[in-house]
Amino acid sequence: MYPHSFLWHYLWIAPHALQIVIAIIMIRRKLFREFPMFLTYTIFQVVLEGTLFILDHIPAVTGYQYWAVYWVGSVISIALRFAVISEIFSQVFSNYHILFRWATVVLLLVAIAVALHAPDDGSVSFLAAAHVLDRAVGLMQSGLLLLLLVFSSYFGLSWRSFTYGIAMGLAIFSCVDLATEAIRTQFVAGYIFDLVTMATYHCCVMIWLVYLLVPETARQTVKEPPENNLEQWNAELQRLLLQ
Repeated sequence: MYPHSFLWHYLWIAPHALQIVIAIIMIRRKLFREFPMFLTYTIFQVVLEGTLFILDHIPAVTGYQYWAVYWVGSVISIALRFAVISEIFSQVFSNYHILFRWATVVLLLVAIAVALHAPDDGSVSFLAAAHVLDRAVGLMQSGLLLLLLVFSSYFGLSWRSFTYGIAMGLAIFSCVDLATEAIRTQFVAGYIFDLVTMATYHCCVMIWLVYLLVPETARQTVKEPPENNLEQWNAELQRLLLQ
Protein backbone atom coordinates (compact mmCIF):
# COMPACT_ATOMS: atom_id res chain seq x y z
CA MET A 1 0.00 0.00 0.00
CA TYR A 2 2.83 2.39 0.90
CA PRO A 3 6.58 2.13 0.27
CA HIS A 4 8.51 1.46 3.48
CA SER A 5 12.18 1.55 4.43
CA PHE A 6 14.28 -1.48 5.30
CA LEU A 7 14.14 -0.49 8.98
CA TRP A 8 10.34 -0.36 8.86
CA HIS A 9 10.15 -3.83 7.29
CA TYR A 10 12.63 -5.21 9.81
CA LEU A 11 10.72 -3.82 12.81
CA TRP A 12 7.49 -5.14 11.31
CA ILE A 13 8.72 -8.68 10.62
CA ALA A 14 11.42 -9.43 13.22
CA PRO A 15 9.42 -9.27 16.48
CA HIS A 16 6.67 -11.49 15.12
CA ALA A 17 9.19 -13.97 13.77
CA LEU A 18 10.58 -14.13 17.31
CA GLN A 19 7.06 -14.60 18.63
CA ILE A 20 6.79 -17.75 16.51
CA VAL A 21 9.87 -19.01 18.34
CA ILE A 22 8.30 -18.05 21.68
CA ALA A 23 5.09 -19.93 20.83
CA ILE A 24 7.05 -23.04 19.81
CA ILE A 25 9.10 -23.01 23.02
CA MET A 26 6.00 -22.53 25.16
CA ILE A 27 4.21 -25.42 23.44
CA ARG A 28 7.22 -27.73 23.72
CA ARG A 29 7.63 -26.91 27.42
CA LYS A 30 3.87 -27.10 27.95
CA LEU A 31 3.84 -23.61 29.38
CA PHE A 32 0.47 -23.05 27.71
CA ARG A 33 -1.02 -24.73 30.78
CA GLU A 34 0.24 -21.90 32.97
CA PHE A 35 -0.03 -19.05 30.46
CA PRO A 36 -2.83 -19.94 27.99
CA MET A 37 -3.82 -16.30 27.38
CA PHE A 38 -0.24 -15.17 26.78
CA LEU A 39 0.22 -17.96 24.23
CA THR A 40 -3.09 -16.98 22.60
CA TYR A 41 -1.97 -13.34 22.48
CA THR A 42 1.40 -14.34 20.99
CA ILE A 43 -0.15 -16.46 18.24
CA PHE A 44 -2.79 -13.83 17.48
CA GLN A 45 -0.14 -11.13 17.05
CA VAL A 46 1.75 -13.33 14.58
CA VAL A 47 -1.43 -13.99 12.56
CA LEU A 48 -2.61 -10.36 12.70
CA GLU A 49 0.69 -8.77 11.70
CA GLY A 50 1.28 -11.40 9.03
CA THR A 51 -2.14 -10.62 7.57
CA LEU A 52 -1.52 -6.87 7.70
CA PHE A 53 1.88 -7.28 6.07
CA ILE A 54 0.33 -9.24 3.18
CA LEU A 55 -2.52 -6.73 2.78
CA ASP A 56 -0.03 -3.86 2.78
CA HIS A 57 1.78 -5.39 -0.21
CA ILE A 58 -1.28 -6.25 -2.30
CA PRO A 59 -2.03 -3.35 -4.70
CA ALA A 60 -5.72 -4.27 -4.95
CA VAL A 61 -6.27 -3.73 -1.22
CA THR A 62 -7.62 -0.26 -0.45
CA GLY A 63 -6.60 1.87 2.48
CA TYR A 64 -10.08 1.50 3.98
CA GLN A 65 -9.86 -2.31 3.87
CA TYR A 66 -6.41 -2.31 5.42
CA TRP A 67 -7.33 0.02 8.29
CA ALA A 68 -10.58 -1.85 8.92
CA VAL A 69 -8.58 -5.05 9.52
CA TYR A 70 -6.01 -3.10 11.55
CA TRP A 71 -8.50 -1.58 13.98
CA VAL A 72 -10.53 -4.76 14.42
CA GLY A 73 -7.29 -6.59 15.14
CA SER A 74 -6.20 -3.84 17.55
CA VAL A 75 -9.41 -4.16 19.57
CA ILE A 76 -8.94 -7.93 19.85
CA SER A 77 -5.27 -7.42 20.77
CA ILE A 78 -6.23 -4.96 23.52
CA ALA A 79 -8.75 -7.45 24.92
CA LEU A 80 -6.13 -10.22 24.89
CA ARG A 81 -3.62 -8.00 26.72
CA PHE A 82 -6.20 -7.43 29.44
CA ALA A 83 -6.70 -11.19 29.62
CA VAL A 84 -2.94 -11.68 29.99
CA ILE A 85 -2.79 -9.10 32.79
CA SER A 86 -5.69 -10.82 34.56
CA GLU A 87 -3.92 -14.15 34.10
CA ILE A 88 -0.75 -12.82 35.72
CA PHE A 89 -2.66 -11.27 38.63
CA SER A 90 -4.60 -14.50 39.22
CA GLN A 91 -1.34 -16.46 39.42
CA VAL A 92 0.61 -14.08 41.61
CA PHE A 93 -2.15 -12.67 43.81
CA SER A 94 -4.82 -15.36 43.76
CA ASN A 95 -5.89 -14.42 47.31
CA TYR A 96 -6.20 -10.70 46.49
CA HIS A 97 -8.45 -10.58 43.43
CA ILE A 98 -10.58 -7.83 45.00
CA LEU A 99 -7.61 -5.47 44.88
CA PHE A 100 -7.24 -6.17 41.17
CA ARG A 101 -10.92 -5.39 40.59
CA TRP A 102 -10.75 -2.13 42.53
CA ALA A 103 -7.56 -1.07 40.78
CA THR A 104 -9.28 -1.77 37.45
CA VAL A 105 -12.32 0.32 38.44
CA VAL A 106 -10.19 3.28 39.57
CA LEU A 107 -8.06 3.20 36.42
CA LEU A 108 -11.21 2.86 34.30
CA LEU A 109 -12.61 6.05 35.80
CA VAL A 110 -9.32 7.85 35.14
CA ALA A 111 -9.30 6.54 31.56
CA ILE A 112 -12.87 7.76 30.99
CA ALA A 113 -11.89 11.19 32.30
CA VAL A 114 -8.91 11.27 29.93
CA ALA A 115 -11.09 10.22 27.01
CA LEU A 116 -13.72 12.88 27.73
CA HIS A 117 -11.11 15.64 27.93
CA ALA A 118 -9.08 14.51 24.92
CA PRO A 119 -8.45 17.37 22.47
CA ASP A 120 -9.86 17.21 18.97
CA ASP A 121 -6.95 16.65 16.56
CA GLY A 122 -9.04 17.35 13.47
CA SER A 123 -8.82 13.81 12.09
CA VAL A 124 -11.66 11.63 10.84
CA SER A 125 -14.12 10.98 13.66
CA PHE A 126 -13.63 7.20 13.60
CA LEU A 127 -9.84 7.46 13.69
CA ALA A 128 -9.97 10.14 16.37
CA ALA A 129 -12.20 7.94 18.53
CA ALA A 130 -9.88 4.97 17.96
CA HIS A 131 -6.83 6.98 19.07
CA VAL A 132 -8.65 8.23 22.18
CA LEU A 133 -9.70 4.67 23.01
CA ASP A 134 -6.12 3.49 22.51
CA ARG A 135 -4.80 6.13 24.92
CA ALA A 136 -7.46 5.33 27.52
CA VAL A 137 -6.81 1.61 27.36
CA GLY A 138 -3.05 2.20 27.40
CA LEU A 139 -3.46 4.21 30.60
CA MET A 140 -5.38 1.39 32.27
CA GLN A 141 -2.94 -1.30 31.18
CA SER A 142 0.11 0.74 32.18
CA GLY A 143 -1.34 1.41 35.62
CA LEU A 144 -2.28 -2.23 36.23
CA LEU A 145 1.09 -3.52 35.10
CA LEU A 146 3.04 -1.01 37.15
CA LEU A 147 0.90 -1.94 40.15
CA LEU A 148 1.71 -5.58 39.49
CA LEU A 149 5.46 -4.95 39.27
CA VAL A 150 5.47 -2.87 42.46
CA PHE A 151 3.56 -5.47 44.47
CA SER A 152 5.57 -8.31 42.96
CA SER A 153 8.71 -6.76 44.39
CA TYR A 154 6.93 -6.17 47.69
CA PHE A 155 6.01 -9.84 47.94
CA GLY A 156 9.45 -11.05 46.87
CA LEU A 157 8.50 -12.51 43.49
CA SER A 158 11.76 -13.27 41.68
CA TRP A 159 12.55 -10.90 38.83
CA ARG A 160 13.95 -13.95 37.02
CA SER A 161 10.52 -15.62 36.78
CA PHE A 162 8.77 -15.79 33.41
CA THR A 163 5.68 -14.21 34.98
CA TYR A 164 7.74 -11.14 35.88
CA GLY A 165 9.20 -11.07 32.36
CA ILE A 166 5.76 -11.07 30.73
CA ALA A 167 4.59 -8.27 33.00
CA MET A 168 7.72 -6.18 32.47
CA GLY A 169 7.53 -6.50 28.68
CA LEU A 170 3.86 -5.53 28.56
CA ALA A 171 4.46 -2.65 30.99
CA ILE A 172 7.27 -1.18 28.88
CA PHE A 173 5.25 -1.46 25.69
CA SER A 174 2.07 -0.02 27.25
CA CYS A 175 3.90 2.96 28.76
CA VAL A 176 5.79 3.81 25.56
CA ASP A 177 2.70 3.32 23.41
CA LEU A 178 0.70 5.57 25.74
CA ALA A 179 3.40 8.26 25.60
CA THR A 180 3.73 8.16 21.80
CA GLU A 181 -0.04 8.31 21.34
CA ALA A 182 -0.22 11.36 23.61
CA ILE A 183 2.67 13.13 21.85
CA ARG A 184 1.49 12.14 18.37
CA THR A 185 -1.45 14.55 18.53
CA GLN A 186 0.97 17.48 18.90
CA PHE A 187 3.20 16.62 15.93
CA VAL A 188 2.73 15.82 12.26
CA ALA A 189 5.64 13.34 12.03
CA GLY A 190 3.63 10.31 13.08
CA TYR A 191 5.99 8.07 11.11
CA ILE A 192 8.76 8.57 13.67
CA PHE A 193 6.49 7.64 16.56
CA ASP A 194 5.38 4.52 14.69
CA LEU A 195 9.02 3.47 14.47
CA VAL A 196 9.49 4.13 18.20
CA THR A 197 6.47 1.98 19.04
CA MET A 198 7.57 -0.82 16.71
CA ALA A 199 11.12 -0.76 18.11
CA THR A 200 9.77 -0.86 21.66
CA TYR A 201 7.61 -3.86 20.86
CA HIS A 202 10.64 -5.57 19.32
CA CYS A 203 12.55 -5.03 22.58
CA CYS A 204 9.65 -6.38 24.62
CA VAL A 205 9.46 -9.55 22.51
CA MET A 206 13.19 -10.02 23.03
CA ILE A 207 12.64 -9.66 26.79
CA TRP A 208 10.04 -12.44 26.68
CA LEU A 209 12.35 -14.66 24.64
CA VAL A 210 15.29 -14.10 27.00
CA TYR A 211 13.12 -14.93 30.01
CA LEU A 212 12.12 -18.16 28.28
CA LEU A 213 15.71 -19.13 27.47
CA VAL A 214 17.40 -18.15 30.74
CA PRO A 215 16.74 -20.58 33.62
CA GLU A 216 14.56 -19.21 36.38
CA THR A 217 15.86 -18.89 39.92
CA ALA A 218 12.34 -19.21 41.19
CA ARG A 219 8.80 -19.58 40.03
CA GLN A 220 6.29 -18.98 42.75
CA THR A 221 2.82 -17.87 43.64
CA VAL A 222 2.25 -15.89 46.79
CA LYS A 223 0.75 -18.32 49.30
CA GLU A 224 2.00 -17.03 52.63
CA PRO A 225 2.51 -13.28 52.29
CA PRO A 226 4.73 -11.35 54.69
CA GLU A 227 3.20 -9.42 57.52
CA ASN A 228 1.49 -6.39 56.02
CA ASN A 229 -1.86 -4.69 55.69
CA LEU A 230 -2.66 -5.95 52.20
CA GLU A 231 -4.81 -8.80 53.48
CA GLN A 232 -6.78 -6.35 55.59
CA TRP A 233 -7.29 -4.09 52.57
CA ASN A 234 -8.54 -7.02 50.54
CA ALA A 235 -10.95 -8.07 53.32
CA GLU A 236 -12.28 -4.53 53.73
CA LEU A 237 -12.81 -4.10 49.99
CA GLN A 238 -14.64 -7.41 49.84
CA ARG A 239 -16.82 -6.35 52.76
CA LEU A 240 -17.71 -3.07 51.02
CA LEU A 241 -18.68 -4.90 47.86
CA LEU A 242 -21.04 -7.17 49.80
CA GLN A 243 -22.82 -4.30 51.55
